Amino acid sequence: MQKYEKQFEITSDECNEYGKLRLRSLFNLFQAMADNHAHLLGVGYQYCIQNGLGWIGGGYAVEINKLPTWGDTVLLKTWPAKTTAVTAIREFEMTSVQTGEVLVRASSQWVLIDTIKKRPVSVIKHLQGFELITERAVDTSFPKLPELDRADIEFSQIIRTDDIDLNHHVNNAVYPTWILDALPENYLSNNRIVKLQIQYKNPAQKGDNIVVQTQMKDNDNTLHIISNLEKSTEFARVVVDWKKR
Repeated sequence: MQKYEKQFEITSDECNEYGKLRLRSLFNLFQAMADNHAHLLGVGYQYCIQNGLGWIGGGYAVEINKLPTWGDTVLLKTWPAKTTAVTAIREFEMTSVQTGEVLVRASSQWVLIDTIKKRPVSVIKHLQGFELITERAVDTSFPKLPELDRADIEFSQIIRTDDIDLNHHVNNAVYPTWILDALPENYLSNNRIVKLQIQYKNPAQKGDNIVVQTQMKDNDNTLHIISNLEKSTEFARVVVDWKKR
């Protein structure tokens, strides 16, 4: 098996107010690459629909050296690196076409579920005969992320229709944007993300009242719990490492 790769030119609508690739756009690129490669391998969306299956994001570990700027051309590579009984691990690496510099590395964890029973099924059974590239972009075992000791900030978020994907729940790429919305503007203007770990717990849907509880562990690290407090349902945990701009 070879790594699946594709070039992208960063467009203005994909960029934030600093002219850098939006976090949501980055995750959308990851997801598009994963979808395309899974399709080429014969285990994509159509295969899943026909077999009553679905891929659900379990988590991400992302290391950001530098986000590309509007007009930059990047090369994004992805490959399956590992499987367990019910999960598949997929890696990503983004480099600058102009300089060859590695911009972003990421590892993602995916769970294959029976869409009727809403239960995980054997990944190995459905990926029999597939070669893996054991190289890791980020060396992580996706450990359980910590609980909050306290909530320094609480931010309520309304789920928009545009946040809902083909699986009828909030798309994986949306969750990181809620973290940005929850933090003070002066903090965001003075700091940038260098590492992000996200653990998906339950899918959020239309009608859920989202609350992002944030613990400012120090100037370089924040911990976030995304949940519906009324239903006592936790959707995701996120740990972010920051660096001064």
